[in-house]
Amino acid sequence: MDPVTIGILGSLGTSYLASFTTPIIRDFFGKVFKKRPELEQLLIDAKTPQDLEQFFREAVGVIDANAGTGKIEVDGALLEALRGIRFDHSNGTVTIQGSTIKSQILITGGSQGSTGQTTIEESEMESKGTKIKVQGNAQIKISGNAQIKQT
Repeated sequence: MDPVTIGILGSLGTSYLASFTTPIIRDFFGKVFKKRPELEQLLIDAKTPQDLEQFFREAVGVIDANAGTGKIEVDGALLEALRGIRFDHSNGTVTIQGSTIKSQILITGGSQGSTGQTTIEESEMESKGTKIKVQGNAQIKISGNAQIKQT
């Protein structure tokens, strides 16, 4: 991020967050603080734009979806993440249809020991340097521990 953008975001963030009390901040970032409690103190201690940038880098930017033995269906959705999105079918199924998925890094398929399946239809998946567009009757099927990594 360039210094001007950091400065603007830092000023906005500092002004915006300075007016909140700890309970309001905790509610606002509740899910993040629940998973990573140490980030609450990092936000409270933030004094500079660089401190806020560090907090947001740690707190946001990743969608990690694991089907386990169940299923995940993404239909007609727009998913964007700053750093990465991973769909792991594990031992279940993932279906992505009519959706747009965007992030710097995208990983779709299974991990080690997976027996499940991912199906992608009528969707666009775009990373920092790649784009997969599935149209018409085309589809991508991924099974077992196979995966597509877009960077």
